[in-house]
Amino acid sequence: MRASSDSDWQKNFASDPKMIAAGLNRIARIKGLVGCTPAPSCIVEGWKITPEERSSIGERLRVLAAGRSGRNSYQTDQWYRDADALNYILSVYGEGIPPHYPQIDSMSLKPASRDFGNLVAGLQAQELQAPSPDPVSILSAASRYAAILLDANERVDAAEFPDLWKTWNARALDYARHLSWHHYPYTAIIVPGEGPEAAQTSLSALGKFRLMMAVESFNRGLAPFIIVTGGAVHPAQTHYVEAEEMRRMLIDRFGMAETNVVMEPFARHTTTNLRNASRILEKMGAPSHTPALIVTDPAQSTYIESPVFSERNLRELKCEPGTLGKRLSAFSITFYPGRKCNATDPNDPLDP
Repeated sequence: MRASSDSDWQKNFASDPKMIAAGLNRIARIKGLVGCTPAPSCIVEGWKITPEERSSIGERLRVLAAGRSGRNSYQTDQWYRDADALNYILSVYGEGIPPHYPQIDSMSLKPASRDFGNLVAGLQAQELQAPSPDPVSILSAASRYAAILLDANERVDAAEFPDLWKTWNARALDYARHLSWHHYPYTAIIVPGEGPEAAQTSLSALGKFRLMMAVESFNRGLAPFIIVTGGAVHPAQTHYVEAEEMRRMLIDRFGMAETNVVMEPFARHTTTNLRNASRILEKMGAPSHTPALIVTDPAQSTYIESPVFSERNLRELKCEPGTLGKRLSAFSITFYPGRKCNATDPNDPLDP
């Protein structure tokens, strides 16, 4: 959470009387969980940000942001997203509540197991040993528990590739900063990943086919970049990252330069393939009036163009990641990225 790295904000927040009172109330609530039933779910429930905390902290942040904390303060809207995200993580990976996609994103530990119960009890004991209540712990404690539970369930995808733009994508980003975009009809070729269902297979046959079609379009000079997008999705708990494997194939087998390949290793569904590609194009400074080109197999291309997919975006993302344009072939359709989905999604804990 960005608040913890803003010393001015932290000082103002920690000295606010209402936040001190909220911190004391939280400590009292945690102490009251000793011996609660059914454990450990009742303990995890107690770690969450309550509706009252969410509302009162949001209001205090609004006041602080309007005062001396200035433009670098932690903003109210961001707090609401963070609070909702933390509660969602605690529900899914601490209580076993089914996520949006239970087959690939569910809790891997058993919430009723002895080991998991001991883990939660240990974290609770550690909380109770805190020497003195810290108001900022209203934010940091829930965040810490959420991070621990994600790690315990091997759901740390959003924390992977911390140096993505300093390593894998560094050369492409530098090239984009000096690029004459108007020399190309499209800003990039977007290739959604297709994970295999066999644990020992790094890249599916369909994924390889999509790359073949993308390279063909690239070699025709249609765009300066190929964006490969896809995380570690299929099968569940796989260690292969779709975008990483696609990037490797483009460079090693097709001989593409790192300058022209952009890796997006977090998307887990077609919806987030396009959302994250839109974020990347904004970061690279691509002109918003020039479309990108989605290149994939005919079945997925038809699906992306369907009302069903549009409805899915609105249902799952609560926004459209962009606007579709002209279809060029059975494999490719133009895409104008939007910015409505660029904020972190609180209901997607694997969204970086």
